[in-house]
Amino acid sequence: MRSLAFATVVGALVFSCPSPALGNGRYPAANQLAFSPSDPDFVVLRTTFGILLSHDAGATWRWLCEDVVGVLSTSISDPVLALTATGIVAAPGTTNGLAVSSDSGCDWNMAVGPLSGALVRDLVVRPGASDDVMALTSTYGSMTGADGGSGYLQQIYESKDDGGHWSSLGSPIDPTALVTSIELAASDPARVYVSAVRGANATRRASLFVSTDSGASWSERPVPIDSTLESEIFIGAVDPANADRVYVRTLGQPSRLLVTSDAGQTYTSTLSLSGQMLGFALSEDGATIYAGSVEDGLFAGSRDSLAFQHVSAVHVQCLATHGADVWACSDVPSGFIAGMSSDDGATFAAKAQLVAQPLLACASGSSAALQCSGAPWQMLCAALPGCPSDAGATAPRTVGAPRTAPSSSARAHGCAASGREAGAAAFAAAGVLVAMAAWARRRAP
Repeated sequence: MRSLAFATVVGALVFSCPSPALGNGRYPAANQLAFSPSDPDFVVLRTTFGILLSHDAGATWRWLCEDVVGVLSTSISDPVLALTATGIVAAPGTTNGLAVSSDSGCDWNMAVGPLSGALVRDLVVRPGASDDVMALTSTYGSMTGADGGSGYLQQIYESKDDGGHWSSLGSPIDPTALVTSIELAASDPARVYVSAVRGANATRRASLFVSTDSGASWSERPVPIDSTLESEIFIGAVDPANADRVYVRTLGQPSRLLVTSDAGQTYTSTLSLSGQMLGFALSEDGATIYAGSVEDGLFAGSRDSLAFQHVSAVHVQCLATHGADVWACSDVPSGFIAGMSSDDGATFAAKAQLVAQPLLACASGSSAALQCSGAPWQMLCAALPGCPSDAGATAPRTVGAPRTAPSSSARAHGCAASGREAGAAAFAAAGVLVAMAAWARRRAP
């Protein structure tokens, strides 16, 4: 296990090279973990420099550029990812459409039909039905009907074949609100929750839209936020055994965890953090609650008491549970960009680290290899000392594999660090600024 003492040592190293930023101007960090519902060894890690894929439970990783899902390498937007029984569904976030891969990320197609021109805000896979995925859309445009005017065309679409075909589910959501996230109840297949906000600045208001009939009708229920400090809300999770119990996290500084046990009628504020609550997760049975931020570290609480304890100082950028283990996205000062804990978050073993020579995730000839081996690869390597400019020139190594010494190419960049490989050291120097990288996406869990 990698202890917090090690993380402190990494963060305290003194470096002799400038702090690198990637082609999109952001510093390297991870911010979403997704696990396959059908293959326990398949893990996807979203980072600020692309998508990392692992087919051996995080032992080794390979790199996939975000261009394959419609996000340019120069963009500061991160796609929303969802893993289905046979593939990956990805929403670019700032551009319309939805990208679907049926072979774990090597060949991609844009969804056709009703989603071809829609802006997808969020994705969710139905609990217990891993081929059933829902997309929450919110596209600004002109309204039809007697009222006319403009607003958000907001609709849930469902695919029951891993993203192959899509159809609308239920009725549209109020176009005068702006939706932010969607979640389903494992214990009630007809229960759907959607979070939303209205207004701006001092007039900002938040709501939870609740449906008990699979979206056929909606009830809007206000969520208490401080409009001077909190700007948005996101649904963290629905209790797996109680469809009325919903966890909502606010976006703000401070940020809070709000809990409702009556489907949004009333709320209890249970945890307040000084930084953005980027991470939230529940244990498989819902009995343990995990939440955290870069500034505050990791907290664990009990479903019964809603009392939380600080369990780790790791810089939390996302949280997820996988079986009995807790996984976290983090940054180089924490000793990893993805780590796993088997003791409820007290200590973490590094599962993914930054290295100077990543490998492409897919074989030549795949659409991913064709898109990623050109300009995206060169932009990545420009920030990685020792990385070959030609994707095909890199030796058979996987992301995360250790190196015993800096390469001559790394030394040529003038980067050095006591006790660390040069490329990773340069990233560690930038790690202190990772907390400044804004990430307001719902899928921190």
